[in-house]
Amino acid sequence: MYNDQGPSEDDIDRFSQDETGYCPHCNEEIWDDAAKCPACGNWLHDGTRHEDQAVRYFKNKFVVCIVIALLLGFFWSVTRLF
Repeated sequence: MYNDQGPSEDDIDRFSQDETGYCPHCNEEIWDDAAKCPACGNWLHDGTRHEDQAVRYFKNKFVVCIVIALLLGFFWSVTRLF
């Protein structure tokens, strides 16, 4: 019977955080050199993404909120002048 002990300390040292990415289909963290995602089973023809999709989504929303706040502040200050 096969008993999987998980990754060894050598494997963990060899595969640092810089060598992982995210599956573009299911957003699971996987190794960069994976040809197929072990979580969802999709082939990774274009490779992995190096930024979590949720983080990218919130960064985009944050930028939009900042731009809206700046525009509102600008228009509020212009209307106060007249």
